[in-house]
Amino acid sequence: MHYADYLAHQLVALERTNRGWMTWNLLLALVPAVLALGLFARPHRRRAGWWAGVVAFALFLPNAPYVVTDLVHLRADVARADSDGVVLAGVLPMYGAFVALGFLAYLACTELVGREVRSVRPATPQWAVELVLHAVSALGIVLGRIARLNSWDTLTAPTGTAERVFTTLTWRGAPVAFVAVLVAVAATHLVVRTLAVAAGRAATAAWRRWPLARSA
Repeated sequence: MHYADYLAHQLVALERTNRGWMTWNLLLALVPAVLALGLFARPHRRRAGWWAGVVAFALFLPNAPYVVTDLVHLRADVARADSDGVVLAGVLPMYGAFVALGFLAYLACTELVGREVRSVRPATPQWAVELVLHAVSALGIVLGRIARLNSWDTLTAPTGTAERVFTTLTWRGAPVAFVAVLVAVAATHLVVRTLAVAAGRAATAAWRRWPLARSA
């Protein structure tokens, strides 16, 4: 019982330490998903207002997969943990849920954009749509992580943003950083999509068996 109280105390402390930035980053991750629902999930006409929304969607899109780069904080939390129990019961599940939620928002974006593209060009494969979105996201993540740019800086400080973008993209390590982030985004997206599809199939199968179990 003493260890349970200790573990609960450590988990509460861990939650308080990470609650602020994790909540903020997850809210930012939800923005492109909400925009995608409004832009692509409903019947629409591609007018000026719609295209303005698409631009806003593209600017905010990197915020969803950006969560994978927040794993840089994982090592510090593991080092601060007083025991393996805190790591296994708190640190790893917290970061796992954090990344999964961000990428579920990103998954919704890629699926909705893919459907929108196929409504215009039916032969376009989903992987091609995803590759473009991964590249856009990787570029935004590199600019956000290295140049510390936010999605709204394009509107609030266009001149300074342009200078910082140029400085970052002409940095000799930019290609390596871009490729590394692109691979991380694509791999995590694939894992989350695979798990989401498997969970969806399991839930569907359980739902179909439920009336049979109930009638028995």
